[in-house]
Amino acid sequence: MASVNSFVAPTTGDQPWVDQMRKTLKTQLAVPIDTPPLSIFSVPQILKDEKPEAYEPQKFGLGPKHHFRTELYSKMQQNKLTAVKRVIKPYQIPDLEDQVAERIKSIIPVVSPCYDSFPETDEDAFAWLFAIDGLFLLDQLGVYMDKDAGGQDAKDFWESKFRYFAEKNSPFLLSKKNIDFDRVNHLLCYMYHSIVDNEVLGDVAFLKPGSIPEEKPATEELLEAVIQAAGLIPGAKPFLGILESLEKILYETDKETSAIQEIQVPSVSELIDTAGVKFVLSTNEEGIRNITFADGTCNLPVITLNYDTEVILRNLMAYEKLMAKNSLMGGFGLELTEYVDFMCGIIDDAKDVKVLREQKIIQGDLRDEQIVKLFNGIGRSLGNMSGQSNLRKTVAELNKVYDNVPSVRIQREAEKQARAAAKAITFLVSISGTLVLAREALVQASGSDATQSIVNFVSEHFGVFSSLIH
Repeated sequence: MASVNSFVAPTTGDQPWVDQMRKTLKTQLAVPIDTPPLSIFSVPQILKDEKPEAYEPQKFGLGPKHHFRTELYSKMQQNKLTAVKRVIKPYQIPDLEDQVAERIKSIIPVVSPCYDSFPETDEDAFAWLFAIDGLFLLDQLGVYMDKDAGGQDAKDFWESKFRYFAEKNSPFLLSKKNIDFDRVNHLLCYMYHSIVDNEVLGDVAFLKPGSIPEEKPATEELLEAVIQAAGLIPGAKPFLGILESLEKILYETDKETSAIQEIQVPSVSELIDTAGVKFVLSTNEEGIRNITFADGTCNLPVITLNYDTEVILRNLMAYEKLMAKNSLMGGFGLELTEYVDFMCGIIDDAKDVKVLREQKIIQGDLRDEQIVKLFNGIGRSLGNMSGQSNLRKTVAELNKVYDNVPSVRIQREAEKQARAAAKAITFLVSISGTLVLAREALVQASGSDATQSIVNFVSEHFGVFSSLIH
């Protein structure tokens, strides 16, 4: 397929660009249908890097973004054509081009603005692409169609099918609130809005697990500078090994523990064993909005985890993030993403999963170890929210209860003092290392009596430091 047509500023006398814009606008104005909003996105590479296969079709590709994928096209194109014949045969359509493709061509100006990038090609190619993929999809969705739905209103018919599909595949309970089907752009959009209604607005940035930039402590930067200096002096190699070991002990552990960034909340086991928190299944059906904590009890909604749940979760989260980032009208927050971040936080190992499964909060076919891997492998997003969501308030209450436990307070204070002592030790070691390296440099620079006198002076007055090389 041709490359994506990016919008660039025209140069002086760029008549082809002017002609293209004039034709595009004229065509779109001539179509008596409101242009739907942008709602079909290319997933950012930073999200795809976590698990590329979760965002790419594995069996067949539909639409301009995936129809011509090499690994799928050769295997599925004839199957698509067979499905097309199966769909149109009962209707005895003699001319597919005239009765289907030409009609689709007339609405391409309405369809194209739904995509964040629409590939360059002629309208005939797109008309046939959508005709083939659309009829193939109708064939695949035949399992969801009622035999006696002939007299049903088209809108009610498709809304009932979307609802049925969402109920069968959603990991969450769907909202009982009626969805305005006139504003539904596609199946993923319908499933998302059936799961959660967004109210909190925010600016969204995408982050890999552990990709939140962290400012290094000054002591760590100083120690790194000493190590780099030691690497330039052959005689300082024994001391270099000591410094590198010290850096690993003091700093690498902290980096490893923060490799997966998530909502800061204790695990289920920690909250139960240390703070006496109870986890119970929510008694009503308000879905992921209904996470509350009161009187020592945390109420959580049910989530069903099966073999395909991770793919559905990742695509729902990507859709939410991209709509929040690109929607000019607002109305999109990060409630679903926050919920998944919360689950990543409270699930550390199989013991946590077992507790939630016993309370029927977690259901489905995935094994405990697979669930741990699922939530530990999903990276979080950094959202600058313009308010505090109900879930964040619940997390704050859980943290407050946990932090007020005497043993936790004592442990936190001990860790604080240990970090302060480590910084002081690092500073002293860095200074001593600098002096030792200076001594080594003087020794190697010259063997003269004057140089040796300086070395002896340093050794006598800073014996505590020079003794480190003996």
